[in-house]
Amino acid sequence: TKLANGTSSMIVPKQRKLSANYEKEKELCVKYFEQWSECDQVEFVEHLISRMCHYQHGHINTYLKPMLQRDFITALP
Repeated sequence: TKLANGTSSMIVPKQRKLSANYEKEKELCVKYFEQWSECDQVEFVEHLISRMCHYQHGHINTYLKPMLQRDFITALP
């Protein structure tokens, strides 16, 4: 599975069609999120992660790992 960051996911979730309601609500949530301070955004994401299950944590870990490695490499002198 290709992730939004261009990497491949080792976790293969069930494919399902996203509801139109989800798409509208997601956009509304993103609009609110973008208006918050970085501190508020971090607190909100931490809250979301705390409500997720183990499988979802693994998926998020796989998604973030390449981003964090890239940031480390670019920070080297």
